[in-house]
This record gives sequence, C-alpha cells and structure tokens, in this order.
Amino acid sequence: MTASQLLLRKGLLQIGGFPQGVGELVDFFLRAFANAYVIFAMLLTVVTALAWIMAVSKAELSQIYPFMALSYVLVALFSLLIFHEDVTVLRWAGIAVICLGVLLVSRS
Repeated sequence: MTASQLLLRKGLLQIGGFPQGVGELVDFFLRAFANAYVIFAMLLTVVTALAWIMAVSKAELSQIYPFMALSYVLVALFSLLIFHEDVTVLRWAGIAVICLGVLLVSRS
C-alpha cells in the first residue's frame, strides 16, 4: 500500500493539483489515467487488495490489521526522502506512538 501511495503522489505532482472547478474534472482524470505513475499505483492497489484478502482469510483480523498502521512510518519516511516534505517532530512522535501500539498488539 505504501508504494502505491508514493507512486500516486509522484503522478499527481506531475499532472497538477485537483481542479477547483467541475468543468476541469474530466481533463484532470484523463491526465491522471494517462500517467504511468498513477496507473501503476492503481495496479499496486489491486494487488494489495488481493494480498489483504488472502491475509484476512488466514489470520485473525485483530492481529493483522494493526500492521497496516506501519504504512504511516513508511509513507512519512519516504515522503521526507523522496518528496522532501516537512515531517515535523510532533508527527514523528505520533508515528512512534502508533508503532508502540503495533508492538503491543503483536505481542498479544
């Protein structure tokens, strides 16, 4: 899921922000669906959904779902490294709390 979010961000940075007017929506989505990064992000999202279906069928949801929260760490880290986004100390502290929760759940 993390890779698809990063690819989607990269593609949207290339095509521009979401339009303000309704009249620009068709053009925006045509550009989005023609962008290789956006297309690959959508394909990865489908693969992730299939993997999630497999995981949910084999394990307890209450145990595996918290691991989805690890995407917060990876998205923040790669957003900082790739897109040079400002990830504040407070945001990292929140991510650390999430990781602690995932650790506690994994030990139960």
